[in-house]
Amino acid sequence: MSLTKFVGLLAFTAVATSATAASVEATNDTNAQIAELKKELNELKSQNGDKWLTEERASQIRGVVQDVMADADTRSSLQATAATSGYNNGFFIASPDGNFKLQINGQVQVRSSYAWQTNAAWNASKNPVSAGGAGNTNATKAQYGTEIRRAKLSFSGNVVDPSWQYKVTMAYLPAGSQVANTGINYNPYNTNGQNSGNGSGSTANLEDAYINKDMGNGMSLMMGQFKSPFLREELVTSANQLGVERSIVNQMFSTGWTDGVQFTAKNDSLMGMISFNNGGNNANFATQNMSSTDGAYTQYALTGRVQWLAFGNWAQFNDMTSMRGGGQGLMLGAGFNWQHGGNQQTDTGAPGDFNPGGVGSGNTDAGFFTYTADASWDLGGANLYGAFFGNFTSSLPTETGLASSANNNGSAIQSYGALIQGGYFISDNTELFGSWQWYETANQGTNNPMSTGNNVFNAQMNNIFSAGVNVYLTKNVKFTFDAGWAVNGIVYQGGIYNQAVAGTNWQTAGNSNSGGEWVGRAQVQLVF
Repeated sequence: MSLTKFVGLLAFTAVATSATAASVEATNDTNAQIAELKKELNELKSQNGDKWLTEERASQIRGVVQDVMADADTRSSLQATAATSGYNNGFFIASPDGNFKLQINGQVQVRSSYAWQTNAAWNASKNPVSAGGAGNTNATKAQYGTEIRRAKLSFSGNVVDPSWQYKVTMAYLPAGSQVANTGINYNPYNTNGQNSGNGSGSTANLEDAYINKDMGNGMSLMMGQFKSPFLREELVTSANQLGVERSIVNQMFSTGWTDGVQFTAKNDSLMGMISFNNGGNNANFATQNMSSTDGAYTQYALTGRVQWLAFGNWAQFNDMTSMRGGGQGLMLGAGFNWQHGGNQQTDTGAPGDFNPGGVGSGNTDAGFFTYTADASWDLGGANLYGAFFGNFTSSLPTETGLASSANNNGSAIQSYGALIQGGYFISDNTELFGSWQWYETANQGTNNPMSTGNNVFNAQMNNIFSAGVNVYLTKNVKFTFDAGWAVNGIVYQGGIYNQAVAGTNWQTAGNSNSGGEWVGRAQVQLVF
C-alpha cells in the first residue's frame, strides 16, 4: 500500500468511525484500530525522517481528506432534512416522518369502437316512439370512431399525520359519457345528442374530492365527493375492469358519484359502509340548486354496503380479475340505495314526453329503493363474478297532462338485472373473458309491449352477450378487445340514476322490440 493511500484510509476510517459509532463496544474496537494505524504511521516517519511528507503527498492527502469530509457532510444532511420521493404505484414525495405525503396517479384510455344496428333497429331509430313518431332522418345504422375515453390525474396522500387523508381526481370525459341529460346534477357531462357528445361539452371536472379521517381500529369517516358505496362493479376503478367498459346493467342501476358523508368499519373479514348523501349521481352542484320544487335533486338519500371476506385478503378485490400466481379469495357483498327525489314536475302529455307516471330519473318526486347482491371468486389465474340488481319505484307522481286512460301506470315500477362474467389466463399476460347480462323493467305489471319510448322506466327486456381478450403488455399498459351482441334494442339513454349508456359505446334504439345490435371495441390503457 502506498503512503498516500494509507494516509487517506486513515482519514476515512477516523471520519466514518465518528459518524456511525452506535455502541460502546463498537467505539472501543474502532479506537483500537486507530491506535494501531497511528503506531504504523510513526514507524514510517522514523524510517523516512523529515522527507516522509513531501509537498506533493501533502496535497494529495488534503484532497482525500476533503473529499471524505464532504461526503460525510452530504450523507448527514440527507439523513436529517431531505424528503423521500420516488415511484411506488404512483409518483410520490413525502416528509421523512411520513406525516405529509403527496402521491400522483394518472390514467389514459384511448378507445376505438364500432356499433352496428340491425335494419329493424335502424328503422326504429329513424322513427322513434320517443319523438312521437316524428322521425329522425339523421339516425345512422353504424357509429364508429376513436376517442379519449378517459384521461385522469389523481392527487392523494395525507397531511399532519397519516390519519388525515385526502384525494382529488380531475378527469376529462367525452360529453355525454357520464350522465345522459340534465335531469341529474353531474355537471358538466351533458349531451346534445341521443347517443354521445360532439366534443362541445367535453371538459375536465372533479370526480373524487374528499377528506378521510382514519379513526383507528378499522374505522374511518369521509366527507366530500366520492363514489356512492353501492355497486361493486362501479366501486372498482375503471382502470381495473375485466372488459373495455363496465356493463350495461351497471349503468342501469349505478348511483355513481355523490356528495355527502360516509362512515366505514372494517376488520379482517367484514366491512360495512353507510352514507348519507345528495343521491345517485348528484355531484358537482351547489346547494342553491335545491331551492325550487321543480329542481333536479333529492330530498334525502341513504346508501349502504356490506362485504364479507370468506377467505383471501381485501386488496385482491380492488380489481375484477385474478392474475396467475395471485392468491385465491372469495368475497360476498350486498348493498342498497334509498332516496326520494325532489323534482315535482309532471308529464305534460306533449309528444315525446314519455315519462310513465312522470318518472324520468332518480331525482323525480318519487321513492326509489335500489338493491344488489354479488359474489366475487378469485382463483389465481381465473375469476368469476355474479351480481343481481333490483329497483322498486313507488309513490309515483301524477301525469296531470294526460288523459285518465293513459294515466293508469299502477302503483309502482319494478326493474331487475343480472350479470355473470368470468376470465381465464391462457398465459401469464393474456386473459380471455366473457359475460352475460340481463335486465327488464315491468311497468303496469308487464315488460311487454316494449315500444313505449326511450326511458329506463318504460317496459322493456334485454339479453346481452360479450367476449374478449386482455393483453397485459406491462404492469402499467393493457390492451383490451371485446365484442358484444344485444338481442333487443337498448332504449334508454340513462339509467335509473342517469348513468349514461353513451360511455359504453352502445347505440340507443327507438324501441326495445326493434331488433338487436353488435358492438366491437378496442382499447389501450396506460396508468401510472
